[in-house]
Formats: sequence, structure tokens, C-alpha cells
Amino acid sequence: MLGRWTIIVTLALVMGMNSCGVAQGLRISTHVYDVSKSDSRTAAQIVNSSLTLCHNGRVYDSVDSADEVVVFDPVEHRFTILNNSHSVTTRLTFDEIRHLMDGRRQRAETIIGELTDSGKISDQKMAKSIRFQLDPVFSQTFDPMRGTLVLQSPSFTYRVETRKWDDPQQVERYLVYADWTAKLNAILHPGSLFPEPRIALNDELRKLKDRIPVSVELDFRPNEDFRLRADHQLTQKLSDDDHARIARWEKAIGGNQFRVVSFQSYQKM
Repeated sequence: MLGRWTIIVTLALVMGMNSCGVAQGLRISTHVYDVSKSDSRTAAQIVNSSLTLCHNGRVYDSVDSADEVVVFDPVEHRFTILNNSHSVTTRLTFDEIRHLMDGRRQRAETIIGELTDSGKISDQKMAKSIRFQLDPVFSQTFDPMRGTLVLQSPSFTYRVETRKWDDPQQVERYLVYADWTAKLNAILHPGSLFPEPRIALNDELRKLKDRIPVSVELDFRPNEDFRLRADHQLTQKLSDDDHARIARWEKAIGGNQFRVVSFQSYQKM
């Protein structure tokens, strides 16, 4: 069974890192591995899988561990979330996400102040970690021959394998999607990472213009002996099964088989 911390970081990788541009007919199959203990003799353990489908301007994320389908709609400026376990659905607009993120930052600033004033070494360490997430600073390196981007800090490190992509505009649309998904994940799953480190990575990818991530590793050493890697397999064409999934999800969004609840009620489930 996945631990809570593993699930939170897995969602950060899967929901925030799926290599998907907002375009028609793009399919991404993602597997997330715990590579903390893996070496030449020990295979990495798979901890989660997901499927992302891009069709008609929308992005559909189905994440196994959360039993949710998250639909990104940039035209309507909102997310729709379908929860299969509870047969409920909720919506959250971009403006609502901005408001909730402002509130979360204010609470974090208060917590940082309380931890700093306590004088305890453990509290100082935690305050420093939270501060970094709010205002991350990475050293960045890019190897153009290998297509490897590394963002490093004392708190944690991103290692990203990229590939050439023939449509820079599609890369930018993907990064907009990834920005918003990172913010949604921070609101949807209390206790998860703040979105700023992910957005900092997006900004570095923007500078590359014509590259898209196909493998992302999140390394928490030395503070935590914990590393996860998300590998993405991209396919330009959707299968008949993929179209059937989208039709089923759209029917659930537009029909009455899922009970509509407020986002606040959804968080309490």
C-alpha cells in the first residue's frame, strides 16, 4: 500500500508532469517508480500509473491512486473532477483556484513565522522548507546533446529528460496546462507540495521552446531518502478505447449519474 507521502508526491509528478499539450489526438501513458533504493541489481518499484488524453482542446487525466478523472478546460477556464469511488463531481474555476492559493500562502506565511519564533531546530528546518516551496531558487543546467534538464537546490532536485517537439506552440499550451494542474493539486490535496517549484521548472522548459519532458525525477535527498521518477509514453493518435473513455467521461459530466457537490464538500470526503 502506498504511504501518504508517496501518494502526495506521486500526484505532484503525475498531475503536474504529464507530457501533454492541449491538442487533438495525443495520448500519454505514465508510470511512476520509486527509485529510492533501485540500482543495477534492484529494479525500481512501480507505485502508480495514469492515462492522459488530449482531445478537442480538453485534457483528461485519469490517475489510478486517486480514482479520479480531472478534466482541464482552458476555454471555460475551469477544472471538472469526477470521483468514481463516490460517484460525485465538482468544478473549480481558475479564479477560485487563485483565491484559494492566496489563502493558502497567507496561512503558510503565518506558520513560517510561528515556526521561526519557536527557536527549535526542527521547527527552523521546517520553516526553511516551506519558505523554499513558496519562493524556490534553483541552479539550472541543460545538456543539449542528451536533452537533460536539471534544477538543483539544497531541498530537492528535478532531473528531466526532454525530447524535441515539432510544435513550440503546443509545448507552451502544455506548460500552461501544467501550471494550472500544479495549482489545482496544491488545493485539492492538503499537505501536498506548493506549486511554485513546479512552475519554476515550467519556466525553464519555456526557455528551451521546442522540448517536452518525457521523464521526470523528483529527488528529496539529502533531507529525505526518497526519489520518484515518472516516465511518459507519448502517442499521437487516440485509440477507439480512448475515444470511448472520453465519451463516458463527458456523459458523466453532462448527465445525472454523478452527484454534483461543492468543492468544499468534495475535499471533506
